Amino acid sequence: MPAWLAECLARLILASRFIDKSYSNIERARSALILAFAPEVVLTCFNDLAYGRDVSYHPGTPAFRRGLFAWEERAIATYFPQPPARVLIGGAGGGREVLSLVEKGYEVTAFEPSSPLAAAMSCHFAERSNIKVYRARYEDMPHLFPARPDAPSTTLETGPHFRAAVLGWGSYSHLRTEAQRIRTLSSFARYVRGPILVSFSNHEKQTHPGRFRSLVRKLLKRGSNDFFSVYSGFSHNASGAELEAEANQSGLKMVHLDMGGRADVFSPHAVLIPLDLAG
Repeated sequence: MPAWLAECLARLILASRFIDKSYSNIERARSALILAFAPEVVLTCFNDLAYGRDVSYHPGTPAFRRGLFAWEERAIATYFPQPPARVLIGGAGGGREVLSLVEKGYEVTAFEPSSPLAAAMSCHFAERSNIKVYRARYEDMPHLFPARPDAPSTTLETGPHFRAAVLGWGSYSHLRTEAQRIRTLSSFARYVRGPILVSFSNHEKQTHPGRFRSLVRKLLKRGSNDFFSVYSGFSHNASGAELEAEANQSGLKMVHLDMGGRADVFSPHAVLIPLDLAG
C-alpha cells in the first residue's frame, strides 16, 4: 500500500472519533432532558421495564447472575448473625442475594417492585419453604403484595423482627429523593433488629455535570448527583457522608463503610444497625 494512501486511511480512522464524541454528547443531553421533564411515574415504569427485561436478572436462565460478590460475602460473614436467622431483602431483582443466603441456611423474605422479576422469582423458588417472595416497592413497606395472582400478600407488622437485611445491589440509589431514602431506611430500622447491608452508586465522573445539565437541573430543581441511563434507569450518586446522615435521621448507625474503587470492591457499600443496638 502506498504511504500516501496509508496516511489517508489513518486520518480517516482518526476523524471517526467524532462519532464517539457525538454519542457522548447525545447521551448527556438525553440524561438531562429525561431527568428534567419525565414525570416520576415514567421514571418508575422505566426502571421496572429495564430490569424486568434483563435476562441476567431472571432466575432459571443461562444468563442469570449467581452468587454473592466478594464484598457481600465479607460483610455478611462479619456482621450477620449465624443461620438460621430471618433476613429481609428488598429490591431483590431476580433473587441473586436471596438464593445465596438461603443456600447458607438463612430464612429469607424478599420483595421486588418489577412484576416480571417478582413473578419469576416466586415461581422459580416455589418449592423452597425457606423463601417467601412478594411484589413491593420500598415506599410500600410494611405492605407486601402477591408476586403472582395465586400467591398471598402480607405485612411486616405481623411476625417477629428480622435479624438482618439487604437492600438489593444498588437499589438504594434508585430512590429519587432524600425523603424517600430516609423513609426506606426508617422502615428497615423498624422491622430489622440487626445489620442492614446497603450498596449504592458513587460514580465520580457523574458528579460534575456540564453547564447545560447544571442549568436545566437548577431551573427544575433536580439534584446535581442524579443521572439517567437507558440501561440502568434513574440513579442517585451518594457520598459516604450523605448516607451516614440519612441513616442517622432514620434511627440507624453506620458501623462499616467501604467506598470501593478496587477490583474486589467495585461497589460502595455500608452496614447499618439500629441505634439502640450500636453498643
